[in-house]
Formats: sequence, C-alpha cells, structure tokens
Amino acid sequence: TWVEPLHDALVTRVQIGETERPALLARTPTTLTYYVDVPERAHLVFGVGTDSTATGATARVRVQAEGGQAQDVWTGEVGRRWNDQSLDLAPFAGEIVRIDLSAEGGEGTRVAWSVPSVMVDPPEAPAATEPAQNVVVLLIDTLRASKLRPYNPQSRVRTPIFDGLVDHGTLFERAHSQENWTKPSVASVLTGLTPSTHRAITTEARLPESAELVSEAFDGAGFHTASFLANGYVSDRFGFDQGWDHYTNMIREGRSTEAEDVFREAGDWIEQHHDQRFFVYIQTIDPHVPYDPPAEFLQMYDPRTDYAGQVQPRRTGDLLESAKGSNPSVVFDESDLTRLTALHDGEISYHDRELGRFLERLQTMGVAENTLLVITSDHGEEFRDHGSYGHGHSVYQELIQVPLVFHRPGLVPEGRRIPQPVSTMNVSQTVLELADVRGLRAAEGRSLVPDMRGQIPSHPMLAFTNMLDDKRVVRARRWKMVLSGINAKMFDLERDPQERNEITDLTQHPIAARFLRIHLGQYLGSRDRGHWWQATQQERQQLQTEQAEMDDTIRAQLRALGYAN
Repeated sequence: TWVEPLHDALVTRVQIGETERPALLARTPTTLTYYVDVPERAHLVFGVGTDSTATGATARVRVQAEGGQAQDVWTGEVGRRWNDQSLDLAPFAGEIVRIDLSAEGGEGTRVAWSVPSVMVDPPEAPAATEPAQNVVVLLIDTLRASKLRPYNPQSRVRTPIFDGLVDHGTLFERAHSQENWTKPSVASVLTGLTPSTHRAITTEARLPESAELVSEAFDGAGFHTASFLANGYVSDRFGFDQGWDHYTNMIREGRSTEAEDVFREAGDWIEQHHDQRFFVYIQTIDPHVPYDPPAEFLQMYDPRTDYAGQVQPRRTGDLLESAKGSNPSVVFDESDLTRLTALHDGEISYHDRELGRFLERLQTMGVAENTLLVITSDHGEEFRDHGSYGHGHSVYQELIQVPLVFHRPGLVPEGRRIPQPVSTMNVSQTVLELADVRGLRAAEGRSLVPDMRGQIPSHPMLAFTNMLDDKRVVRARRWKMVLSGINAKMFDLERDPQERNEITDLTQHPIAARFLRIHLGQYLGSRDRGHWWQATQQERQQLQTEQAEMDDTIRAQLRALGYAN
C-alpha cells in the first residue's frame, strides 16, 4: 500500500553537481501541491534537478485558480545540474490558487525541488520620517464598517469628518475584530493577544494582571497615558486599568457617556499635557444601545413626527434583547425598523460631528500635526440582516467587519486603501512602531506598517475571528469560512456580500476551501498564535483565566447597555 510521505520527510540537503541546497526530494512519479494566495508582483522561484544517474524525468509546474482551468506554466527536463526558474505569477495575482510541482518519467528518478518559494518584487523604499510624537486611538463602540461610505458607497449615513480622515489617511478595507462583542475584542486591541490567549471571553472573566496592555508599553517609554471609556466592560473590574496615568470609566462612575462629554474630558486632559508626549485611548459608545441621538440627527434619517410605535430611544437596549431568539417577545414591524435604524444612524452622525469638534480642538492646541490618530471599532450591529438584532450572537460580517483607519500626514500614506484582510489585534503593534516605542513582547499581533508602505507580508494574508470557543472564522480575499464543531461552511463575499447563500458543499470551490481549511487548521493547532504559519512552533506561556467580582451595581450598569447577565 502506497502511503504519501509527510512533508518534513521530503526535506533534505541535496548535492547536484558541485552545489548543495536544501530541497524537497522525491522519486518519480510525484506531485507536490501547494495552496497559495498570490500577491501582486509575485514570482514562483525554484530550482529542479536530480542526483540520480537515471535520465528521462520531466518536471512540470501547473497553476489553477479557484474557478479557473489548470494551466501549465513551465515544463523542463530534469538534469544533473540545478535548473533555476523564476515564473511570473502576474496572471494569478489576487487569486487563491493550487500550484502543482510534478515530476514524471525516468521511473524512480530522485527529483529535487530546491526551496520552491513565492517571491515578491519589493516596493520603493519609503522616505525617512519622524515618528509620531503623540498617539490617539479612538474605538467607536458598535460601529459596523458597512455604515460608512468609504466602505459602502451606498450607505445613507453622513460622516463628513470620518470621510475626510480617510481621504488623507490609510484605510484597511477588510479589518476584522477578534470577537463579536466588546470585552474580548477590546482586550485584543489593547494587548495584541488573541481571545484564546487572554481568555477575557465570558461575562465574568477579566484580563489577567500578567497581560501587558499597550498603555503599559507607552508608560514605560515615558509617555503620559490616559483613557476615557464609556463601556462598563472596559473597566477596572475587568482588568483594563493597567498602565494609565489617568484612567476614567464614565459609566462605572455614573457620569454622562455622550460623545460630546467623553471628547471634552479627553480634550481637557490633552490640553494639560500637550507639551509632553502622550498616548490617549478613547472608547465612545454612541452607536451602542440605548440609541438616543439629538433630535436633529434622528430627523436626518426619519423625519416623521407622528411615529407612535414601540421603539422608544431609552428602551432600545431592552427591546433589542427581547427581539432576539427563535421565540422573541418583541417583534418589530417595518415602521419600527425604520425608526430603530434611524436612531442608530443618527448616533453615528452625531458622533461624527463631535469627533470633528475634538479634532478642531487638537488643531487649536497645536498638536494635531504631530498626533497619530487611529479609528476603529470593537464590533458591529445587526438590524434583522440575518433574522436578529444587536450583537454577540453571530459571526456574520455585520458584526465582525469594522472600520480601521490610520491618519497622520507625512507618516501614514494618504489616500491608500489596503485590500488584504487584517485583524484589529494588530492596532497596538502598529501604533508602537509608528511612535518608535518598543513593547508588547508577548503580542500575537503584528505591525501593519509594512502593509501601509506597500510591502507584502511574509505569511498568508488572513484574518481570524472567534465566537467564544464555539465558532471560528477565517477570511482570505473574497472567501470566508466558518467552522462550528467539525462542520464548515463558506461564503463568497464578492458575489454574496450580504451572506445570503451559505456554501455547505465545499467541493463547489475546492481550491479556496482547501486553502482556508489548511490555514485554519494550522492556526488552531499552533502553540504560538503570533507565528501560527511557521512549521516550527515554540511553546508560549498561557495566561490563566481570572474571574471578576460582579456586584449588583456593575450588573445594573451592564444591563443599561443591553447586556443580559
């Protein structure tokens, strides 16, 4: 019985002629198959030869894109010298492909493939720039990417301030959160760790003291650090108070969480410290329930004055929770849904106005030009897109695809859009590099600075999302796979951006399915999630799950935000 050898059993050093190289060595007939996401400016580079006295073997390279026909891109005789090739993969750029390296003929000939690799022509070296003097990270709670026109040109939501920042900054088109609700998602943003590592994934779990936050890295580098938080889950009770010179959580302190108040307090603090380097993290919550924008912003999207339905602004949290599930106690009609979405959209536009006022204040202080601004979100919100409302219950794109924009002219490329999927877990490593600060040595995220500068990452361009430990998501190019238990389904997000047609027969798209399954398996099986793609895995110290003390006060504050506990 023929048993296919394991990949590492094929790897050895082979001398052909006077040159010895590491290579994959197998006897004919053998085909080595790779599943690859082909970037721009890519070439397939390899050498092929034999150390056998037998002759007559032929080598062939065949490439097949998902949905396309297989194409022979090179054929050559296998001789007793290295035959080195660099094959242009431009026709397959942007596609997920299967690459077959076949050797046949010359029965039993030992054929060596020397380090087959996908190589990329480097971009022009960027001009030297001074690091950011200051950093502001703004996380807008519950803001799905598709509500914003730079992501969805058909969106009705008006955000002129955000749109202007995009025009003069770098936007990541396919940014994904690590989870579909606040605590684990924000924990990943601030630590650069996956939820499976930081373990702050349940209602009562807290970030361990041993988890290093980006605030601690900036604090250690001499920055003044401050946080202004409007979500009760991002609180001292859950371990988020590490590394801050100034820490405040408005909802925990029973104060206003309106954007104008959060931005005002942040601006007051910056004004007191604007002559020193600072790192500020702001988490606003206006698009989160309860939806209650000023009347002028509600009227932008629902000018009716005679609406008498069940949607009341301060009750939207309870209403959405009651509208969930297979047997909801609240059912919205079309009139209710019109009012509900208008309230949410009004909150986004109101927040945009207050963001503009905050940025004007930074300009007046004279710090805007030297301040790196990052805007993102922790998750989105569903409005009956897939039969439910709110968040925390699914891994559809309306909940896990979020905005991600970096802005500081002269440091961040202007008007650039990055198409490859990325994780918001990478935010902390990116701002540290742009500020020339070392830290987060244990982070599993990576800096996105190379992406901004046109470099192609040296690892697969994928983004992963969890839903507790139940569902796993992997995104590559147009393709998305969701694994629940042992069952997998896919979506083609280019043809089906609303995810109406789930693909359960994965043989319909065998190349994309195999690519996603291979890499999701490698990711889930890795001991080092920060280098999950590497064949050699190092053991990492796992953080221990810690539980927060939940009293009646904090439970009531979380219920006010629509969290059932």
